[in-house]
Amino acid sequence: MRVNHILGALLVATTIGIGGTTLSAPTTAQAKAKSSLTTFPKNMRGTWYHYEENKGYYYKSMKFSAKKLTVKNYFDAYGRKKSKRVMTLHAAKSSLNYRQGLSNKKFKQHLVSAFAANGSYTQVTPYGFLATDGLGKYKVIHKTYKGKSVKVLYNNLNDDHFKVKDHFYQTKAQAKYFNPVGALHK
Repeated sequence: MRVNHILGALLVATTIGIGGTTLSAPTTAQAKAKSSLTTFPKNMRGTWYHYEENKGYYYKSMKFSAKKLTVKNYFDAYGRKKSKRVMTLHAAKSSLNYRQGLSNKKFKQHLVSAFAANGSYTQVTPYGFLATDGLGKYKVIHKTYKGKSVKVLYNNLNDDHFKVKDHFYQTKAQAKYFNPVGALHK
């Protein structure tokens, strides 16, 4: 009789333990999905080039390191060409609440946040009034260049305000090869 009670208690404890673990795992995963990334993904790190024509031909470049994003030769929200902006990765609770924990002095610095998005994309959000430099949903894809597979950083930003589909390549030669006429957002 006593053995039956012990086995019954063990069975109940095992069932509750497994059920409790199963129920708590999705809650943790959901919390992680809403918070920002602490570093940029490793496959995005490095320098990426885009060749385009807008009032002249030029190369636009983005350099991702673990905690910094450098954008060169970009256009701001007013259509003015800017030479360089370096932004530091800032951890935020959500893309809607990115100012949390920032004082006004700290907010004047160039900051950016990154969030995991659907379809293995990384949503990059720069801070500031009408900040567009580096804004986008990025994903590393592959294209064939001279018979070899090369990595391509694909920006597929499609929201209410902006519709951008840019490809960034690992070398300037690749950028010009895939976009020889420098058409905008090809």
